[in-house]
Amino acid sequence: MINWTDFESAVCTHLGRDITRGNNPGQSIAISSPLNQSLFIVAGPGSGKTTAISLRVLKLIFVDDVDPSEILVTTFTKKAASELKSRILGWGDQLRRFFIGISSYDHVSDQLRRINFNRIITGTLDSISEQVLTDNRAPGTPPPVVIEDFASNTLMTRVGLFSHGRHNNQDLKDYIAHLNGTSWRIGVSEVSSTLQEIKDRFCHDQIDVAQYRSSSAHPGVPIACDAIEDYEGELYRSSLYDFARLEKEFLEQLRARTLRRFLDDVRFVLVDEYQDTNLLQEQIYFELAIAAIKNGGSIAVVGDDDQSLYRFRGATVDLFHSFPNRIINQVGVNPALVYLSHNYRSTNTIVDFCNAFIDLDRQFQNVRVAGKPEIIPARFGSFTNYPVLGMFRDNVDVLACDLARFIHRVIYGGGFQVSDSRNSYTIRIDPQGSPADIALLFSSPQELDSEGNPRLPLLLRYRLSQLSPPIQVFNPRGQKLEVVPDIRRLCGLVLECIDPNSVVQNSIQRLPHEARNVFDNWRRKARTFINSNPAGTVSLRRFVRAWQKRIPLGKKKWEQEAALVDLIYKLITWIPNMQNDIESIVYLEAITRTVIQSSLFSHFRGEITFDPNNPRLEQLSIKEALWYIFMPLATGAIEVNEELFETLPNDRINVMSIHQAKGLEFPMVIVDVGSDFRTRHFRQAFKRFPRQGGKCCNMEDELRRHSQLGQPRRTGRDRSFDDLIRQYFVAYSRAQDVLMLVGLKTVTDFVEHVATGWDRNGNRHWPRGLTNLVYV
Repeated sequence: MINWTDFESAVCTHLGRDITRGNNPGQSIAISSPLNQSLFIVAGPGSGKTTAISLRVLKLIFVDDVDPSEILVTTFTKKAASELKSRILGWGDQLRRFFIGISSYDHVSDQLRRINFNRIITGTLDSISEQVLTDNRAPGTPPPVVIEDFASNTLMTRVGLFSHGRHNNQDLKDYIAHLNGTSWRIGVSEVSSTLQEIKDRFCHDQIDVAQYRSSSAHPGVPIACDAIEDYEGELYRSSLYDFARLEKEFLEQLRARTLRRFLDDVRFVLVDEYQDTNLLQEQIYFELAIAAIKNGGSIAVVGDDDQSLYRFRGATVDLFHSFPNRIINQVGVNPALVYLSHNYRSTNTIVDFCNAFIDLDRQFQNVRVAGKPEIIPARFGSFTNYPVLGMFRDNVDVLACDLARFIHRVIYGGGFQVSDSRNSYTIRIDPQGSPADIALLFSSPQELDSEGNPRLPLLLRYRLSQLSPPIQVFNPRGQKLEVVPDIRRLCGLVLECIDPNSVVQNSIQRLPHEARNVFDNWRRKARTFINSNPAGTVSLRRFVRAWQKRIPLGKKKWEQEAALVDLIYKLITWIPNMQNDIESIVYLEAITRTVIQSSLFSHFRGEITFDPNNPRLEQLSIKEALWYIFMPLATGAIEVNEELFETLPNDRINVMSIHQAKGLEFPMVIVDVGSDFRTRHFRQAFKRFPRQGGKCCNMEDELRRHSQLGQPRRTGRDRSFDDLIRQYFVAYSRAQDVLMLVGLKTVTDFVEHVATGWDRNGNRHWPRGLTNLVYV
């Protein structure tokens, strides 16, 4: 339809993207390759991956005349899918309007006008699977109803553990401790989440479960299998899908050719973040590739093995390394290898720092794509090459205080002066910027340690709030949901309303002691809050008493059913934070979504039933709410999901885990490399200098022998080192202008840490005292 030369010129002049082969040959090849040429694109950080994907898709439409409905693009997160779709829609419309205005293309102007970019299939693999299964289901068959992770955790806790008393089974606890490598703090939440991981790996790694059950000598294995079997049985009985079952069903139907109508339309498949693919997903992509190639198209996968972070979610980075050989053997297509190595994000100094870091461990080079080039600095425009900064103090309190002052001066104080051997620099945010230009990255953003002591995220939150003007932080994953003050008040108020005097609660003999204690604590917090007489249009005490006595306020008759979600929204009128504070709103969303999702597999659908002729129904509905909603929450099975905050607030500093920061970039990035490490304590070794494989690697060793993947070739310890190197490479490469490392002085002196230049053999590649940094 459109000549490639004209397309290339239009992209340059109207989109401001130079895709000529001379400036960036990798990106040019990725975009311009023929429709039937499959691609293996290795894209380093900041290399314009989204640009390349978007323009590749638009080239297929404008140059190769591919109908948008024949293109399938899958990404790792909903946010990435949304950004990619927005980019394609915006650029696509610009190019269309440009070509319609050129007389030499008058003969295709009507065709250009008819292009519907919304018909491109874009989304996560889960969302695409759900949509395709829905659109192509047999007549009379209901669409798949998918439960989210927190509802899945709820179901595993209730059905897999509590229904048969397995939460008290010592063999099961011992097995979980075996996988974790420690018996430290093996509670209900940890047992449930580990069972979830095992269950997911059954699907993701395509495990022979019968073989796994029969071949293990550990008495906890059959207990774990029984719990997972009960969980899956409940899914089937309720006609529900979790994400693993959804993908498994999608693969089975692809192979059975029941989705032939869908497959007949697929001509181009593009997979982003392929380094975090598991075996089940790979097999789905290969089935899609077979269809695309049959239809005259191709597949392109994009990823970076150096940024593979999701082993704990079942990702198998080996599939990325071996993609060319695996797709040749299974699909019969030979993909072209393309490197995207030009970094448009960061300054030269930061790019050099990242290159040096990723190269320092020799053994790590053996698990990188062979022949992979270094990142090439290619940032446009004028910018200052600030040095990489360091702030290290004797204790975490002083570190929090000094770091807060530094941040405050950078935002409000006219900047912070630093000098190296060559120049002096003023570190400050852009006048048009905001506190959100700064991100603080941690291995974990939790504000309290396992003993309940404050960590740097909490101390920094306090210190920043005490300055003038105060600076707020955004860290919704900083606390366990069940101990957040507003959540304790809210849940306690709900319990006081629906179950006064704990009558139903006390009647549940199998209620875990852990949950009972949390319920009682919530109720105490609620009573204290009621006694504080919070402001509202109606007295909170009056409202709660009306509920307890089942006497309506402003109505003649008490309703026969009351939705818990409605009760929650009424109660938050006395909790202002849950109406106007962004973090508290995220917590509220987590609670309401838990109620809504739990209603999918409960008899009373998240409602309390009041029948004067059958008071037993009221007790059963309350009991179900305690079991399905509040017990999993109280035992820590419900967590704040990243999807609850798809956009970050502009007026706060972002505090997040390195995993949360994946795919993001910030003008200033502050990476905590050691605020927790006062000594070489063995319990913290897995976070900095592993002694053994740890939970994810133990699980791989335990399960992969029963999969076609086979046993991993590298030891668990080596895989743990590999993952730590990748983690901090991702952290360092998020920075655009300023990168700063912070921690205790011990990590600059004698505490070994991958993030501070140590390799796995105990060799120190950065000088003692980290003199390669400029200190603040």
